[in-house]
Amino acid sequence: MMRRLRPFLLAWVLAWTPVVAAEAPEDTVIVTVSREADHILLAAEFRVPVDVRTAWSVLTDFTHMPEFLPGLKESQVIAQSGQRLTVQQKGESTVGLFPMDYESLRAIELKPYQTIHSRTLKGSLGTVEGVTRLLPIGEGVTLVVYHAQAQPDSRLAALVPVRYLAEALKTQFQAMRAEMLRRARLNLGKSSGTAPGG
Repeated sequence: MMRRLRPFLLAWVLAWTPVVAAEAPEDTVIVTVSREADHILLAAEFRVPVDVRTAWSVLTDFTHMPEFLPGLKESQVIAQSGQRLTVQQKGESTVGLFPMDYESLRAIELKPYQTIHSRTLKGSLGTVEGVTRLLPIGEGVTLVVYHAQAQPDSRLAALVPVRYLAEALKTQFQAMRAEMLRRARLNLGKSSGTAPGG
């Protein structure tokens, strides 16, 4: 019981922190989160020196995401029809020092190597609808741009401070970017006939 109350109490205290969180331009991943009436707007973008297909392979690798996304414990595609998927995920995050379990069921629509549309069908933190775009901006460089709107459907979800959401979003995309770079090095090692890092 106490474990359930602690995240709620902490979120209530932190809910009065500034409602916009933006990372400095020199940071690898730029994140902006703001509250607008009863919903939350989320945005993130980063550049990564890999081709679009490598970036895409990470963003859509739902089965293996627990291997490179912090806090994600389970992730599986439970249904698929062409480029439409239903993905179920479970994990644990933190609000301050306190752990908070979460789970989601999402409908994903893919337009290969261009866009990923995601819509929450069921989730412990409310509904989120967003799109991730991949834009080639040079030889071997990809710009990843994410925009979403979240609609908290519980009192606890509504009180989660935007500072926490910004940090969580940045951590997620930093991990994805690192995995993109790892796979690019792996592919380079294979094509050159040497082991990565060797």
